[in-house]
Amino acid sequence: MSDTQVQIEDPIQGTAETGPSGEQMRTMPLAFLLPSFLALQLLLYATSLPARPKVDVRIKVNEGIGKYPPQDTLNKYNSPVAGPLMSSEVFYFNVTVLSDNAEAVAKNNGQWCIKGDIELHSFEYHGTLGGNDLEIEVSQKNGKTKKMAFVVYDHKWRKLSDI
Repeated sequence: MSDTQVQIEDPIQGTAETGPSGEQMRTMPLAFLLPSFLALQLLLYATSLPARPKVDVRIKVNEGIGKYPPQDTLNKYNSPVAGPLMSSEVFYFNVTVLSDNAEAVAKNNGQWCIKGDIELHSFEYHGTLGGNDLEIEVSQKNGKTKKMAFVVYDHKWRKLSDI
């Protein structure tokens, strides 16, 4: 037996060190594949998260208060202005949220504090709850209803004077 090794070259695949065309093959370091792998994992995780279904709810207003947020005294050029900039009033309401889906309003028996930018009266309203977002159908002066956006501020009634 001879100590020489015979290297067989396949014309289609080449040798272990060369590709089919015979040029030297370069290997890509694993560090280049890591960001792609992490992005793929993040994408798979995001698509597997269950979306919270929207639930039809009824809202009964208990009490509410309107507050003006703290005023800013800088204009868009970062120079002081003569007076505070105008801001809109924010309304907080202690409400009772009712639904046929008891699991959706199970926190504190549906006695929540919500926040929005329009005033609600002591009526019962219909709406849709999706996570902490609440769309409430509000009657307009012309008789039509308009969906207004509110946010669940807290899953319990708040002392409105402390907000």
